[in-house]
Amino acid sequence: VIRAAKLGLPLMVAIIGGYPAQFKSLFQLYKNTFTDSGHDLSKMRLGVHSHTFIGADSQTAADYLYPGYSAQMNAIGRDRGWAPYSRAQFDNGRSKQGALLVGDSAYITDKILYQIELFGLTRFVAHMDIGAPSHKELMKSIELFGTKVAPAVRKAITNGQSSALA
Repeated sequence: VIRAAKLGLPLMVAIIGGYPAQFKSLFQLYKNTFTDSGHDLSKMRLGVHSHTFIGADSQTAADYLYPGYSAQMNAIGRDRGWAPYSRAQFDNGRSKQGALLVGDSAYITDKILYQIELFGLTRFVAHMDIGAPSHKELMKSIELFGTKVAPAVRKAITNGQSSALA
């Protein structure tokens, strides 16, 4: 983070668990180092990479994704000594403060805008194939991101509902 900031390079942080707010000090360190190194703040590029899945409604999206997501987290967890991944963990991760972006278009839009405000993001990357959704469901999620979420985020930024990307 410090090296990237000193060199004036963009920063992309993968937030795939826990609470995004826990990363605020990391972003602040980057911003402080970036400006202290003489770089123009208007040229700073900050992004977040998050596990994302979008469905027609939030509950259906969560119920669909959970079995595959849980299986993937458990496979990784066995190698790392983690306890089994629970539905409660998944649902907590889907809360507004959580790192998982799983739900309907409006909910995903709100979570992205929350992170834009929290960190001053200029970029967001949605990692959608986590949990092995079917090709059809993955394509639908991508379509919803492109036709509903991205335009809504851009509109909110343009209308001043989120000052971070203005």
